Amino acid sequence: MDAKDRVQAQFGRSAASYATSDVHARGDSLAILAELIPAEPGWRALDVATGAGHTALAMAPRVAHVTAADLTTEMLEQTARLAHERGLANIEVRRADAEALPFPDASFDLVTCRLAFHHFAHPETGIAEFARVLRPGGVLGFTDNVTVEDPVGAAYYNAYETLRDPSHHEVLPLSGLIARFERAGFRVEATRSLSKEFEFEPWADRMHVSAADKVRLVDMLRDVPATARLVLAPRFAADTVWFTLWETVIVARKLG
Repeated sequence: MDAKDRVQAQFGRSAASYATSDVHARGDSLAILAELIPAEPGWRALDVATGAGHTALAMAPRVAHVTAADLTTEMLEQTARLAHERGLANIEVRRADAEALPFPDASFDLVTCRLAFHHFAHPETGIAEFARVLRPGGVLGFTDNVTVEDPVGAAYYNAYETLRDPSHHEVLPLSGLIARFERAGFRVEATRSLSKEFEFEPWADRMHVSAADKVRLVDMLRDVPATARLVLAPRFAADTVWFTLWETVIVARKLG
């Protein structure tokens, strides 16, 4: 099974839980992203790797049209259902590979991608596709998890995420994200950083983690190296385990 097959398998069976996930539907980063994007009523927007469509749903009232694209059919079904329930007629769903978007060059004023980039098997290809489909001067609104700059701590954190979700590829430090955007022809105009604490069990259950792997993940939280402890910050309370992830919001403009 290749990386894209793993993404579809993992998220196909988890689509309904992502539609109701507070982190994805009402997370702080979504409000920050919407606040930072200078959307205009005539814009055409593309939400890449839309998941259950929460970012597309948030942008739809502010632009003329939103294409919500995802590799997983079940996620697109959730997006279409939520758009219908909210009376949003300007959202179109489209099955699409984020690393080979089926759209012409310079066809969107806004591209968004939220909490999906760490699943991209070829991140530079994905960023190049963001740039290709944006018009010159167009806006990229981006949100993803970030990790520590220390390579050992970053590797531990990514191993933790991969054990929970085999479709996970890599979370980068903020400096790595910014460097990749700049190499692809973007000028970063705004960044915001935030942290979010998760209760372990719902986080693991959303991706159907086995009982044995839950034990391994909790053991990893007990043995976090000092550099990774900065980001994971495990907290053990009675029978509940909590941990923290870092997230960043980036708004960038395509040069040229």
